[in-house]
Amino acid sequence: MAAAFKHYGSVAACFMRLTIQRQLEYPLFLVSWLVMIPIQYFSGIWVLQMILSRFHTLGGWEFPELTFIFGLSLLSHGLLVVFFINTWHMDNMVINGGFDRLLLRPLNVFFQLISSYFNFIGLIDLIPGTIIFLYGCSQIGFEWSLVNICKLILVVIGGVLIRASLFICLGTIAFWTKRSASLVGFALSMLERGAMYPLTIYPYAIQVLFTFLIPIGFISFYPAVEFTGKTSGFHIPFDLALWTPVIGIVCFVLSQQLFKLGLKNYESAGS
Repeated sequence: MAAAFKHYGSVAACFMRLTIQRQLEYPLFLVSWLVMIPIQYFSGIWVLQMILSRFHTLGGWEFPELTFIFGLSLLSHGLLVVFFINTWHMDNMVINGGFDRLLLRPLNVFFQLISSYFNFIGLIDLIPGTIIFLYGCSQIGFEWSLVNICKLILVVIGGVLIRASLFICLGTIAFWTKRSASLVGFALSMLERGAMYPLTIYPYAIQVLFTFLIPIGFISFYPAVEFTGKTSGFHIPFDLALWTPVIGIVCFVLSQQLFKLGLKNYESAGS
């Protein structure tokens, strides 16, 4: 077992080194991302502030609390972009034969899918996310106790797993349909609107959908309810922040089962 872990670790490190070298091949491309990504997210916060300067609250949430949700959501998004971005492009791998290559190697297929692209440039997403989140924490008076820090780490990990599970499931659909890019694009928009803002701004049916069927409300909204002492639309027992890692693990396990099922039905596109 230890030898297997060591082998997989060395392979992951090799993939990481190669992908970083490849991404640094065009330094101006890196600079462009370094400029564009912060502008995108800081302008989002600026627009939010402009809206709240007129309406004061959004679904009962004020600007400091909304900044906390926005920043918390960006943290899990940034880590997803770094470690799981290949799940966005699974249909391309099916069409161009890239998936066939994974099947030929004597390694776990999912491990190869994830580890073969360490998105070094994705770390840029974490820069504005961290700044906005820390600003939100200062505005709501977040208590940096050991318990809250541990909860926060679990929430971010759980949020990454929930996001990754969604894209793994959507990418797996390509095993049957060959194409799933439109679904991935739809999921990105849905996550942007569902995880960066309080669920209370949406109709009851959407709140049910994002709580019990596609639980993206647990990425940032319900943890924020716990940390800020606000109320949500549903009575959910126990600690709301601790539900996020639990739901994240359950979603990830289910997505793995779907991935294995899809793999059994995979047929090469032959291109």
